[in-house]
Amino acid sequence: MQGRAQPVASAKPTLSVRFGPFEIDLHEGEMRKEGRKIRVQEQPFQILRMLLERPGQVVSRAEIRKRLWQDNSVVEFDHSINAAVKRLRTALRDSAEKPRYIETVARRGYRFIGKVESSDCPSPAEAVSIVLENDLTKRRPESASPRARFTRPWLLFSFVIAAIVLTAWTSAWYYRRGERPFVAPLQPLIRLDIDLGNDVQAPSDVQGTAVILSPDGTRVVYASQSKLFTRRLDQAEATELAETVGARDPFFSPDGQWVGFFARGTLNKVSIQERQVIQLADGALSEGASWGKDGNIIAGFDNRLARISAAGGTPTPVTELAPGEIAHRWPQILPGGKAVLFSAYTSMTGLDGASIEAQSLGGGRRKTLVRDATWGRYLASGHLVYINKGTLYAVPFDPERLEVHGTPTPVLEDVAYDSALGSALIDFSHTGVLVYQSGKQAGGLVTVQWMDQSGNTRPLLPVPGNYLSPTLSPDASRLALTSGGDVWVYELGRGSMMRLTFGGGYGNPVWTADGRYIVFRAARGMWWTRADGTGQPQPMTRSDYQQIPWSFSADGKRLAFVEGKSPGSGVLWTVLVESDRSGLRAGKAEMFLEEPLPARRRRPMFSPDGRWLAYESNESGANEVYVQGFPDRHGKQRISGGVGTYPAWSRTGHELFFYDGVQNRLMAASYQERGDSFVADRPRVWSEKGPAHFGTTRSYDPTPDGKQIVTLVSADTLQEPHARVIFLLNFFDELRRRLPPA
Repeated sequence: MQGRAQPVASAKPTLSVRFGPFEIDLHEGEMRKEGRKIRVQEQPFQILRMLLERPGQVVSRAEIRKRLWQDNSVVEFDHSINAAVKRLRTALRDSAEKPRYIETVARRGYRFIGKVESSDCPSPAEAVSIVLENDLTKRRPESASPRARFTRPWLLFSFVIAAIVLTAWTSAWYYRRGERPFVAPLQPLIRLDIDLGNDVQAPSDVQGTAVILSPDGTRVVYASQSKLFTRRLDQAEATELAETVGARDPFFSPDGQWVGFFARGTLNKVSIQERQVIQLADGALSEGASWGKDGNIIAGFDNRLARISAAGGTPTPVTELAPGEIAHRWPQILPGGKAVLFSAYTSMTGLDGASIEAQSLGGGRRKTLVRDATWGRYLASGHLVYINKGTLYAVPFDPERLEVHGTPTPVLEDVAYDSALGSALIDFSHTGVLVYQSGKQAGGLVTVQWMDQSGNTRPLLPVPGNYLSPTLSPDASRLALTSGGDVWVYELGRGSMMRLTFGGGYGNPVWTADGRYIVFRAARGMWWTRADGTGQPQPMTRSDYQQIPWSFSADGKRLAFVEGKSPGSGVLWTVLVESDRSGLRAGKAEMFLEEPLPARRRRPMFSPDGRWLAYESNESGANEVYVQGFPDRHGKQRISGGVGTYPAWSRTGHELFFYDGVQNRLMAASYQERGDSFVADRPRVWSEKGPAHFGTTRSYDPTPDGKQIVTLVSADTLQEPHARVIFLLNFFDELRRRLPPA
């Protein structure tokens, strides 16, 4: 384990320039990114030095040749210059096709197009942090227990906090005075990398964020083994918050005394001091929440936002979906409590078309702030930040007028995020501290694999992607899935992929019983297309509300689907589907469960003989799997016996599968049919290794005999499985330095 505070202090003044997240020390010949030293070879650095000496002007290849080879060396200059520029772009994460810093001027040379600023000399705080680190390093034993490995970096971080306590205290004072942007001498950005081993869940296992900071920056709460833990940064031990099994998406109260969280479809709060858990609301609650100073919480509720009292009560709708939208997520109440930021999505299977929206909580006025973005957050520095493909962007923002000013600028790269749901593993305190996890841990990407009962996997689609909803054809020769919001079919025998839709916004592909067609979700209805790629996708049903197809009966005449009409609803329907040479036609939909219940039912799956319908419901207070006779609804049984989601049948093996999201494992229950009775055995663990889990869509499908499954597996690209947490101190000052607020 290693903790390091950066940047390193220097005893003499340096000539430095800054652009984007980079700082160049021209005197020492060093480059740093967000305080961390980046290794750049001599020739690429000399080229960068030339470009920075004349920003905005063309530096010719002849000038570069003269600077790099002054001794008339005999080399292949063009090739060497091209290679050096390529290495420089790699270090800067730049691109020749879409340059942010170095632009190629055809047949002439190169030009630096980024905004260049001068940089102040290092401050005493940097020297303090390095002295502390060196002191701890001298006293660090060669070996330590897992608990000791976890605590010592936090001790270092506490010392760093103490070294800048005056700045932090002043920031907190200004925040308490009304959350106005803080104006003070700008402090340098300090980075602290900490390897937490396996104590904190890896990014690929978490929806929302795994580590959050209290508003005053003195405490963290983190997720581990589906539970919540907390610790003050000036203390050595972490404490489990009791009764938080299954917790996700944690968030602090404004005073930092409570932590809200979601668990099994319920919204809860737990007291930091008394460790008391109180349930606030149940239903289709998930995907982010924000706690306002007025005593109300704005939370994701059935793909919209709703207001819930922090004392508990019935959710009240706050937002309504606009045409083409399918979900509102990740809210943040703005200062003053008059408006809320949130992310709006037009696709459940990718972030294409996502936008950051602001809506007044009084008159309902709504504005689009940024397009192609997710996880919007307003910071007390006077900026709006958001995520786009793992990069954090910032732009000055007026929370009163709900207006952005200027051009968004990338300020932090490699932030872990979920490409399916749009959440990011990053959080901010009101005192200018940022904590995040690296996006190099998959960032939501998955591979498609075969998996057996022992958890052994072998590749089916080994190239990582944002795949969702893998579904085998009836003869198991083809695989339908979504990628980037479109429906694709993969031929298992040929190893070829064919795209069936274009434009994004589609999901949940379902095969017809004969394998000739695929039905899928689109905006405001369900569509169908030929599985061989001939013809164009056609609408099958139309609705003002979201319709999600799930399964066909064995004879292909009935389709089971879910339609959500209002917050909290989740009604199961079936519809008669006719097929002829011209394609598919849907009849009148029939509600499967007629009695109104506050619980949400979803994911209906026909049994292989079409006599039973398995589905998920939270009517018991937890998400569980039920089976009920079709079409007369007789013989209702609860199968999962505790927790269960995503039911799926083996077509010939007389087994019903479901996913245990708390233990992250796949379960199975054998069953028999005795006349009109459905007799299920006690569920058993089918595999201790569960599939990647993405909230709204299926992530596995059994083979017909039930001996294997096709599953999504997180594409963890780290060589080591440990979760790293990165702290950036004085982050608000860094934003003010690079992007002065309006």
